[in-house]
Amino acid sequence: MTVAERTIQTFLHEEGVELVPVHRDECDRFGLELSTQPGWEVVAEHLFPHATAVLCSPANTIDGFVPNVVVLVGKLSRSVHPESLRDCGFGDSRALPGWVEIGHDRDPFRALPAVSIAGRYDCDGRLLFARTRYVVVHHIVDQYLIQVTVTVPDSLRQKLSCAADELIEDMRIGRR
Repeated sequence: MTVAERTIQTFLHEEGVELVPVHRDECDRFGLELSTQPGWEVVAEHLFPHATAVLCSPANTIDGFVPNVVVLVGKLSRSVHPESLRDCGFGDSRALPGWVEIGHDRDPFRALPAVSIAGRYDCDGRLLFARTRYVVVHHIVDQYLIQVTVTVPDSLRQKLSCAADELIEDMRIGRR
């Protein structure tokens, strides 16, 4: 019998903590800046009301699937130990159907607690590649969880890997 890893949702539930979606204007408080790449478009906010931002690459659509970047930022109802929260970041991806891990790390991002995980999974018969980075940000008295996930058809992974990496790695947090 395989024991499932804890997911972020499970951790927050066990801790009695709510994660409230945050929109772009509140992210200005802690200096979140997202990069864009040629061929990637910002999707209108009203189409994904619980996402902080969504970008897509319509020119690379395959069989109706549009490569995308989803940025979710949530404000925690109370602070938690950042490393405990961070350590649950792998569980969400590893719970995806048919997950095959390509790599992961626990390296800090911009000196903040973070994890990153990449792999392939099956979604309704499509083989997709996803890379996700979770970052825990503590700003004055509030704590936030940032999730950035790039999802592309696995057949485009080589073609779009540089853009996907840049979309995640070029994210800025904090004032310049």
